Amino acid sequence: MSSNSPRVPRCGTDRTDTPSRFGAPQAFTAVSFPVLGAALHMTGMPLEDVFLLLGGCGALGAAAVVAAGGGRRRLGGLAAAVLRAAAGK
Repeated sequence: MSSNSPRVPRCGTDRTDTPSRFGAPQAFTAVSFPVLGAALHMTGMPLEDVFLLLGGCGALGAAAVVAAGGGRRRLGGLAAAVLRAAAGK
């Protein structure tokens, strides 16, 4: 490469691609939970059980996201909050 060749502009450190905050996985979850809850209730499942099941699924999903992100302290806080909520405090 000669020193007279034009320089290719490089991306600066201030230009980064940030992922979108609301994408297809979030939209799927936001739509599927109410649809699944309605379908379970229409098949005869009591509403309290539907809320318990879907709440547990949501808590497990949140715990998996936090654990995959490496946030042990956050995971501990989440577990404590779930236990307090389950105890009714």
